[in-house]
Amino acid sequence: MAVIDTGVDYYHEDLAGNIWTNENEIPNNGIDDDVNGYVDDYYGYDFLYNFSDPMDYNSHGTHCSGTIAAMGNNGIGITGVSWQTKIMAVLRFK
Repeated sequence: MAVIDTGVDYYHEDLAGNIWTNENEIPNNGIDDDVNGYVDDYYGYDFLYNFSDPMDYNSHGTHCSGTIAAMGNNGIGITGVSWQTKIMAVLRFK
């Protein structure tokens, strides 16, 4: 599921296991490996600044992602509605 928001903290302990990754892209090599027009779009994309890193520095997108897909039964944090949904981070808002 694409979360179009302020990005997603893809290292967050409740989300890291449910973050979508672009398996056709090699992260941080400066090349558009999958030839889709976006360089290094491994976790998603930041369309606001046309940048490959959709990390959330506002927390809103991470919060929404947690509501959707925070991992359950792991003894930490919260539980999302759909524990096994993969989240694609798409930054579009500040």
